[in-house]
Amino acid sequence: MQHSIISKSLVILIILLSKVQASSIVVDEALEVSSSSEEINLYHIEANLYSIDPVRLAIISGSIAASYAAIYYALLKEGWWPGGEHARPFNFQGFHNDMHYASNLDKFGHFYAGAIFGEIFTMSYDWVGMSPFASTLWAGITLGVTQILVEFKDGFSPYGYSIYDAMAGCLGGFYAMGKRFIPAMQYVDYKWAYWPNSSVYWDEVRADNDNGIFVDDYPNQTHWLSFKVGQMLPSNAKWLAFAFGWGIDETRYEERWDGYIYEFYLGLDYDLHEIFKPKKTWSKNLVTILNFAKLPAPTVRLGKRLEFFPFYPLHFHGFVTF
Repeated sequence: MQHSIISKSLVILIILLSKVQASSIVVDEALEVSSSSEEINLYHIEANLYSIDPVRLAIISGSIAASYAAIYYALLKEGWWPGGEHARPFNFQGFHNDMHYASNLDKFGHFYAGAIFGEIFTMSYDWVGMSPFASTLWAGITLGVTQILVEFKDGFSPYGYSIYDAMAGCLGGFYAMGKRFIPAMQYVDYKWAYWPNSSVYWDEVRADNDNGIFVDDYPNQTHWLSFKVGQMLPSNAKWLAFAFGWGIDETRYEERWDGYIYEFYLGLDYDLHEIFKPKKTWSKNLVTILNFAKLPAPTVRLGKRLEFFPFYPLHFHGFVTF
């Protein structure tokens, strides 16, 4: 379960990391230039390509350290640590609640957050001068440490430390490595969509006088696997993708501790890389991050009845049911 302080922490981390322009080193271009020489020392080329810039490394390391310091200072002020108003002795979240809450849609949320921040860390380590493998490896390690520290805080809260939340977030941290080194993953994108169509979560938040946060609003979010079918077809529609999504039935929200009822979706999607065709490193990185969002598109929801939405996740009163 998330708390508002987590969202504040993630915002701080994004702001600090975004001050560094992420750029990657393109090996193919260097090899193409070097191929004109009769004597090519590939080891020497690779060593020159992937030399770590100490100044850039200091900037990234300092940004991460400053982020962690700001996050934990905020946590101390919120009273989450021993002796604070929200604190409890360190505890683990009960297995039943942990594995049934939101039908584990929260675990997908941890994975998704890990995937995004893993990409941001990877871009940052590219800018430092690491090789593609080293960038993705250290990004995964950094994200894993971050996730473990976040859950360590939860261990002193009423929620308790969730081993499975930590595992999901750590796994998401290596999503960037899979995208770079597993060919099949280059044709599949993991995405997330949110739109406040239902008020059931916010009604409860207001009733409890609590500070709600949209990442806890599970009835209004969906997770997606977007398959780039346009890349595999002999057509000009390279941007076309077909997506499979899953979420939960908001009408069963009151039973969230015993598991929701899943809903599934089939819809169209877009590959933003093929639409914008970015050339510069900064624009490629920007499109990569934007491509994590599932944009509105024609979608069919599979449930007790088929429902068609022309711009899902936006609901309109004119959707068609079958």
